[in-house]
Amino acid sequence: MTFMQRAALPLATMAMTLLGSQAYAQSIPESRPDASGVIQEAQRMLESERTRTRTEQAEIWGLTERDWERYEALMEGPRGIWSPNLDPITALGVEARSAEERRRYAELLVQVERARTERELAFQRAYDAAWQRLYPNEMPVDEFTLRPRNAFHFTDEGALQARLTVHVAVNDCERCDSTVRELLAQGTQMDIFVLDSDGDDSVIRDWARRVGVPADRVRARDITLNHGQSDPERGIAVGSLPQVYPR
Repeated sequence: MTFMQRAALPLATMAMTLLGSQAYAQSIPESRPDASGVIQEAQRMLESERTRTRTEQAEIWGLTERDWERYEALMEGPRGIWSPNLDPITALGVEARSAEERRRYAELLVQVERARTERELAFQRAYDAAWQRLYPNEMPVDEFTLRPRNAFHFTDEGALQARLTVHVAVNDCERCDSTVRELLAQGTQMDIFVLDSDGDDSVIRDWARRVGVPADRVRARDITLNHGQSDPERGIAVGSLPQVYPR
């Protein structure tokens, strides 16, 4: 359904509502309302509502109403087909008409992403604290957390360290065990994905204890434990483990 078709639906509804609200007036010996006048009034109401909604949406993203109008126009065209779920700032940035526009949207996106990350980190810290209160002797398995891991991780001291993604199997994979032990000895920060856990958290925890993954590093999010899955296109399968990638 096109934008114009979507707009026509509420317009028709408004027009019928206005006509219905004047049904009683039509029984009085006065001039009956002209249908075109009713439609014009419905159009005015619809445009007023559309403008209010557009302004509210633009403010949420830190954009102007003109920015939002351009975003809507872009998403009606090829960009909406190529990237149907693209956020408005990125859409405007990649379709910028000048270097100045591109710089403005890039800075705005950095600000929005920073604020989002701060909120998510605050919730992650609350989640970690809740886990330690409720299950102090268990290592959390990360399928329950909301924050995706970035390519880099800021430690409490503010140092920027690279993280690794490590795919392993818990059964019949001595190289998996030795690789993880070696990375642990090096103090590597990593996200471990277990392919043959069958969704059972206890399988991952038992394996982590066996290879010596420190529980305090897991609780501190220095290391995360996750249920993994095969990805043949990247060569990630139970028979070809371990696989280690930089995040």
